[in-house]
Parts: sequence; structure tokens; C-alpha cells
Amino acid sequence: MTTHHTSLYDDETNPAPTMVLKQELFTTEQTEYGVRVTKLKRQFSNKGSTDSFESEPIPLKTGVNNG
Repeated sequence: MTTHHTSLYDDETNPAPTMVLKQELFTTEQTEYGVRVTKLKRQFSNKGSTDSFESEPIPLKTGVNNG
């Protein structure tokens, strides 16, 4: 059976088990102009964790007649 995790690990309050190498949290949200996808990536090593963050806007065209 697969184990489902419901929280991100962090060095201080919720340390990752030694076998966890990486976690990623993806968020997709609708904006006034389209969609924004954000990604939080957390990599673990014996020296602690390193975070990176990406945000990608995806503009959606409205009111354009293609036919």
C-alpha cells in the first residue's frame, strides 16, 4: 500500500526520514489573465535541506476570434 504524505518536511519542526531525497509542492491558480503554476522544491541531504521556488504564468487569450 502507498503512503500518502500531507505535509512538507523541514529541518526544524518535521525532519525528513533519511530515505527521503526530495519533495515538490505544485500549486495551480487561476488569475485575472490566465493561470499561474508555482513549484516549491525541497532537496534533502545529510547537511540539511535546500529550497527552490519557480513561478510560471500561463496567459490565456480571451475575446479572440480564430475562425
